[in-house]
This record gives sequence, C-alpha cells and structure tokens, in this order.
Amino acid sequence: MPDTLTPYTPRQQWGLRTTDTVLDPVALRQMATGESEETARAELTDAQHLISTPTPGQARGEARVFQALITAYGRHRPILTGGPFGIRSLTPRTDELVVRIAPSQVDRWIDALAYRQGGTGVAGLRWAGRRDGIILTLPGTKMLLAEISESDWRAALGRRTADQSSLMPHWIPQLPGEAEHTATEDVELAGACDHLCATLRRIRLVDALTRGSGHVHLFTTRHHGDLHLIEACEATPTVLPLWTSRSLPLALWPAGSIPAPGPSDPRTAVLDLLTEIEPAHAPSSAADHRAARALCHLAGLSTAPVLVQAAEHVLDVATHVLADPAHASVYASGGWAGSCRTYPEGTVHGTDPCLPPGAEKVTNLPEDALQRLGRHFSSRSSDTPRTDLVNAGQEELVHLLDWALAAATRPTSRRDWNPHGADGTLQHRQQLPDREGTLTLTASTTGVYRVSLEALGLSDLADEDDTVEWEREAAPSQSAAVLLAEHAAIEAAVCLPFQREHRKQRLLLPSTVSAAAEPTIRSVIAGADHALGFFTLASVLGPLHDRVGPTQGATDGHWRTDPHSDTPRDHPATLTALISDWFELPSPHHGETANTAAVDSPAYLRHLAAHRAALDPFVTRYLAAADSLAGARTFEERHVAGFAALRTTDLSALACTEVHPVREGLLRLIKSMPQDPAQLNAWYERHLDRA
Repeated sequence: MPDTLTPYTPRQQWGLRTTDTVLDPVALRQMATGESEETARAELTDAQHLISTPTPGQARGEARVFQALITAYGRHRPILTGGPFGIRSLTPRTDELVVRIAPSQVDRWIDALAYRQGGTGVAGLRWAGRRDGIILTLPGTKMLLAEISESDWRAALGRRTADQSSLMPHWIPQLPGEAEHTATEDVELAGACDHLCATLRRIRLVDALTRGSGHVHLFTTRHHGDLHLIEACEATPTVLPLWTSRSLPLALWPAGSIPAPGPSDPRTAVLDLLTEIEPAHAPSSAADHRAARALCHLAGLSTAPVLVQAAEHVLDVATHVLADPAHASVYASGGWAGSCRTYPEGTVHGTDPCLPPGAEKVTNLPEDALQRLGRHFSSRSSDTPRTDLVNAGQEELVHLLDWALAAATRPTSRRDWNPHGADGTLQHRQQLPDREGTLTLTASTTGVYRVSLEALGLSDLADEDDTVEWEREAAPSQSAAVLLAEHAAIEAAVCLPFQREHRKQRLLLPSTVSAAAEPTIRSVIAGADHALGFFTLASVLGPLHDRVGPTQGATDGHWRTDPHSDTPRDHPATLTALISDWFELPSPHHGETANTAAVDSPAYLRHLAAHRAALDPFVTRYLAAADSLAGARTFEERHVAGFAALRTTDLSALACTEVHPVREGLLRLIKSMPQDPAQLNAWYERHLDRA
C-alpha cells in the first residue's frame, strides 16, 4: 500500500430535504421529469419523495404503455420527436401520470398504443376527453395526455385509415382477446415492471446521454428467464438503471416492492456463493463469524480480526438495506454486481463510482474504529495522517458493502459453472438464442474473468478469431469474478448489433437499409451513431498536407489491394479512406459498390447508413469534390478541388440538410478556409475558440 492513502469520503446519501444548494430538490426533479420550475415546486409541496411512487396497478399500466412506446419508437433522435418518445415533460403522481407530448407525436402515440389482434399495442386501453387533456385508462391506471384538446385528438384518430387499428373511447367494452393479452403481458413484464415504470417516470434522465450520438435507444431482452431493460443511448448496451449508471443521488432512485420470497439474507448469500464457487475457501462449520469471513474472502481481504469485525457490521447494514423498499432497485437489472464492475469513467455514464445504499450508515462509526480499520491498509500507519486513515477505513467498509449486496442480489436463475483446465478456472458456455455462436464466461482462481461471444461465423472477424470479447477484468476473488461475469453476460448476449470490427470499424451486423428509399445526407446523419463534422475534419487537414503523398480518386477505389504485396489486405487509397481510417469511420471493402462511389452518391450513403455513421454536409461536399479527380493526385490538388466546391456552394442551404442547427461560427470557419494547404494549420488554430 502507498504511504499516502487515497481519500474516499462517501458522498452523503442525499434525501429530499437536503440543504445543499447544489442538490436543490426542484432542480433534481426537473432533471428527471422535464417539468417547469413552477410545476416541480408545486408538486414537491408536502411530498414525501422526489418522484412519487405509483400504486401497483398504476405501475403495471405504465409499464405496459412504456413497453409499447419502446417497441414503436425504437432507436430515435429526440431532437426530431420533441423529446424522448415524444415526451416534452411529465408529472408523476401516486395514482396518475401526467404526460406532455409534442403535438407532432400525437399520431405516433396513437399508432404505438392502439391494440392489434397480433398482440402489439396496449390491450384494454381506453380514452376520454377532459378539460385538461385526454385521459388514457387501464384497470388501476390513469395517464393524462395534457394540453391536447379533444378536437385535436379526434382529428388525429380520423387520420387513421380503415385498415389501421385505433384507440377506443371509454364506453367501448372490452373486446375478445384483450383480457387474455393483458394477462399474458402482465406475466411477461412482471420481473421488469417496476424498472420500466420508474424509467418512464424519470425519462428525461436520458437527455444527458443523447448529447453524443443524439439517440434514445431502450429495449427489453430476456436472459436466463428474466426480463431486463437495456439502455443503449450511447451505442453501448448497459443493463444498469439510469440512476445507477449515472451515479445519481438516492433521492432520484425509485422505491418498489421487494422481490418474492422476501428480502435476501446477505449472510446466507455470501456463504452459499463461496460454498458453490470456492468450496476450499468456505469457512468450516466450526468457525466463528462464518459469514463475515466469507465476505472478507469474496472482497479479496484477509480474515484479520479487525476486518472480520468490520464485515459483521457491514452485513448488519446490508440486511437493513435489502429489507427496505426504498432500496428495492438493488435487486433489479441483474443485481448490485453491475455497480461493482469496472468502468473507464467510474460507472457507465458517470464520473464517480455509484455508492451503494447504506454507504452513509455503514461508515457512521467512531473515528478511532475507522482509524483502526484504515491502519490495516497502510504500510506506514504511524506516518499517515489521521484523516487519511479514516478515509481508508470508510473506503473498505463501502467496498465490503458493495460485495455483500452483490452476493445477496445475485439472480436466482443460476448458471452451471464447470471446471475448465487444471488450474481451477471455471467456465460457463451457452448457445446464443437467435443466431450462430456461443456465449462463454470464464473465471480464474486469481479473479480474472472474461465474457466473450465465440464461433460467430462472421467474415469481418476473421482476424479476431471469430470472437467478440465483451469484457475482461479482474475481481478480488474467483467468487466475485463469477458475480461480475454473470452480470456482464446479460449485456454480452445483446451486444452484437453494436459491435464493430477493429480494422475498419464496420458493424458486425450492419443495419438494414431499404432498397426502395433513396438515402439522403440528412437521413444518414439522423440514423448515425457518429457523424464526422467539418470542424473535426479541419483539425487534420494541416497535418495531412504534411504527411500524405499522392492519393487516388474515388472511381479508382477508396480501398485497394497491393498486387506486389504478399498479404491480400486492402489499404486506404483515397483522401476519404485516409480520413475515415484516421477518425475510425466505417470503410467499404475492396469489391463493394461503395468502394468506387463518391461519398455523396446513393451507394456510399447506403454504406454509411448500414454502418450507422455519417459525414456532415460540408465534409461530404469537400470530400466528394476532392476525390472526384481520377488517378494519382497530390493533397494540394485534392484540397483545391474541395475548397472550390465549398466556395461555390450556398452554405446556408447546405446547412439545412443537417439534423442539428449549424452555428454561424462554423460557417465562418468554412468561408475563411484558405486555398493554400500550407496555411491550413494556422487557419484552424485561429478559429479554435470561435467555431
């Protein structure tokens, strides 16, 4: 251990009545609901929770509506729909959910919710006009679509054709099949009902995740019999709830019901886990503090008396947390093991690790007790400041609490772990349910675990052993590795549509692009995970001038093979290919139609759309002109062609093909671009602070 310990003071588990101005309850609620300050403040008057907890019937109905919206909207850009799923804001109440949707989305909501005999939509849903909007009802559920007049609603219903299903008014009795479909859907959503409802009531939490790719993407999946809600707004699927993936205050976490058969016992859970995975390390029946010793091993700690005593305290706190409905979400989404996994930024979307519920309570010990615990982890405790010892003690208590909760919330649908090799490594393998391939989990005795998809039969993975490695990390013990691998497997099972091969950044499973619809620059940008903007392109034009020799034109092939090379690999040959390679944009293969097409052609746009990438209109115009020159040309020649194309283009009209508003600073940058490539570096640096 280092002489100076890293301070780790657990953040206070903020309640509703916090005095911290940074965590103003009104602002926190607005972040989740999108309400106006006036509405949020009024709703919080005498409120017990930041976001009201719905009745069970209300939660079931909201979950069914949200599932229908998820199915209908799919992956979408909220900038084009007026908000996520068309929702501008909402007001959650115990027995009602008030939703304000964009006027342009009324028809789409009707289409999403209308029940069809095939099983889509929401069976039993009825509507009625009210002075304050349209009320949608299900047994035990009320959802008010505020600020929609009955005349506008009827007009939207009237726009539906005779062969389209529609929402029915409140006086229409239940139709044949609706009751059966409702019962089936309630069973289907049972395990994820609270999570779906809680996410809908906090839907504007996704806003922070759409600033990159600009998409909202939620979907459900079933893994080992359990239904999970997956969030993939940043093109990486995670099963963690929004409130934990973003490390949000406990005040924003939903309360709920403890799953049957009741609260988990962390003492039993850690002993059972160790007995199953590492029986040689399980405490003997004659040992004292068996569960505390098991927890210490799980967390990678010794069984020194001070640590065993700390583990006993942690198990007491974990018992209270697991029995508290306010913290019921620790059971959801594959359990608390998800928050114990290692993420580059601390958590999936946050910058700090998400502290477990009970962190404040578990660290609420006398200072001398915390110092004794911290002293155990300091190699020179006599020279370590008391504050650092206290912080180290708190850190270890939170560490133990994480693993106690992870073990106690392990899903009941267990995997079969079998010995793999003579070194004690355990392995679990299962066939992927909907395609060729195997999901493989391994956990070594040193705590290293690996989750991968193998034998996928994908040609783009020929150089990667036909394998996608979803996660390889180290855990404090083999038992801990099993917990983390099992949780990561939920995401790995659905990760293929998001995975790209490493050489050309092509999607392993390209999106389907309609042959009937002609792609446009705008439509390709709207569907892209990543779009290369002109300001980003400008940052490399100067360096390219200094480094790049002659390149070919688009008709000669963006990627070409070298007939004199011993390897059949193709290589970038055009300016477009070099820039795509530089910025990790998907490139066509040698022999594909897009490989000899201009970047503004339908063939190349289809290629980009299939791999969910895009070039902004200005980049497209520049590269299309630059690579229009056939044969080997210098960078200077190609730059002059691109420069001329932008100079003779109506930039304001071109900006209209963008999805997002184009800033005036960017247009000024483009207009001032020099024709002389030698001036590109100075030009870009001049505009760094003004674009």
